Amino acid sequence: MQRTDHVLPWSTLGTERTLSVFRFGTGERKAYIQASLHADELPGMRTAWELKKRLTELEQQGLLKGVVELVPVANPLGLGQLLQGAHQGRFEFGSCK
Repeated sequence: MQRTDHVLPWSTLGTERTLSVFRFGTGERKAYIQASLHADELPGMRTAWELKKRLTELEQQGLLKGVVELVPVANPLGLGQLLQGAHQGRFEFGSCK
């Protein structure tokens, strides 16, 4: 497994947000899987983490026949957006869109 952390430029001064991509396997065939595009979609995030464990096992056993890229949290900025204790990651605060 190869982990790549992409630093996102839209952070508050003194903080850092990253988008983590986990890459498994080798070969020409490729699959891309992401979860939590709208930030607070926890079932997809949990499923992605379970899939990460299984893909790690398959890769170690040499059973993957291609590349799988997994992004368990596709919206780390939105995951950090809370208003009165509730996730607001589906909206941009300034415009409410």
